[in-house]
Amino acid sequence: MAGMPPDVLTEILCRLPVKPLLQFRSVSKSWRCLIDSPDFIYLHYKNSTETGSNLTLILRKDSELYSVDLHLMNNAVDLAHPLMCYSNRIQVLGSCNGLLCIANVAEDIALWNPFLRKHKVLPFLSTERNKNYGSGLLGARAYGFGYDPVHEDHKLVSISQFIDFDNEVFISKVKVYSLRENELRDSEDMPYALCYTGKNGTLTSGCLHWVVKRKFKFDEAYIIVAFDLTVESFREVPMPECTKERIQIDVGVLGGCVCMVANYNYGHVDVWVMKEYAVKESWAKLFTVAQDEVFGRSLRYLKPLAYSKSGEEVLFQQNHKRLVWYDLRVKSVRNANFGGLPASFEAEVCVQSLVPVEVRRKDNDQQHNSGEKDNNKKRDDFLSEGFKLVL
Repeated sequence: MAGMPPDVLTEILCRLPVKPLLQFRSVSKSWRCLIDSPDFIYLHYKNSTETGSNLTLILRKDSELYSVDLHLMNNAVDLAHPLMCYSNRIQVLGSCNGLLCIANVAEDIALWNPFLRKHKVLPFLSTERNKNYGSGLLGARAYGFGYDPVHEDHKLVSISQFIDFDNEVFISKVKVYSLRENELRDSEDMPYALCYTGKNGTLTSGCLHWVVKRKFKFDEAYIIVAFDLTVESFREVPMPECTKERIQIDVGVLGGCVCMVANYNYGHVDVWVMKEYAVKESWAKLFTVAQDEVFGRSLRYLKPLAYSKSGEEVLFQQNHKRLVWYDLRVKSVRNANFGGLPASFEAEVCVQSLVPVEVRRKDNDQQHNSGEKDNNKKRDDFLSEGFKLVL
């Protein structure tokens, strides 16, 4: 391959999984420089997401973490996470561009690329449990992890909600950790009450999304809010007309679009998709799932994860543990089996990538020429826009 044109070599290598690419770094200095370059990392990630290759499920149960190839649904790989402590129980706070944000029971938080086996423990993220906001108690904690394309920065958002149960008032304090700046800063308070304790933000279109209420009352309507990772502010997401009824909702991502799961007293759910972000008229009901006809058990929680390669099935996580394929045509389900592993796992979709957990410092960035800046803009636009998951 010594006489192969560089562009042809790059095209071949960017189609490979991460593991052989790490091995090929030892072939020569030029290969190492190529594989480590930001342009190649971008091309590899872009190819993986556009073709649906190198997609994995991260499966979590208590202290156990596994990665499973979405195409094969077998050969689960045991992942030794880097946050071991007195209890090995681990939580996945989010996934973005091949990086996982994880936390342990000691509240250590790290960014981790499990495919590169590299991680970075984040500083300054201790909880505010002992801080007193009037008579408030810490009622909920939520995180979100995503990418800011304008500042080329991965960010972790932390929301701590303090509730005065007697007066039915609350305050939601927001902090943002910037990987590029390696600092934690206060952001504007969130003027909404979190509906689900511990529910991570849903990432798409450069924003993190949560289900909230304007007031801390049982009969208050559900709404979806978005936190823009670039300007670091909240805004409400327009809702489909179905939300005028008494339903429970949740937010997710399906096919790269915001989706909403509307639960009608646990009897059936409607799955809606916003085909054009932030445009109310673009909401479309994708399908309805009935408990008694299909799942045969409670539909308390139903999270769409991804389409199948054919687009005829959707992978769901049911009640935080069971993974099933739902056939859109015949309206039937089948269990997702993982090569002898128990079926009871929480799941996160992640793409294998070469994206590092460390960033170049700004003084190095200033040396880039204008052509490299144009390439970086294309890369960042792609990373922030999201992609359609096909298995």
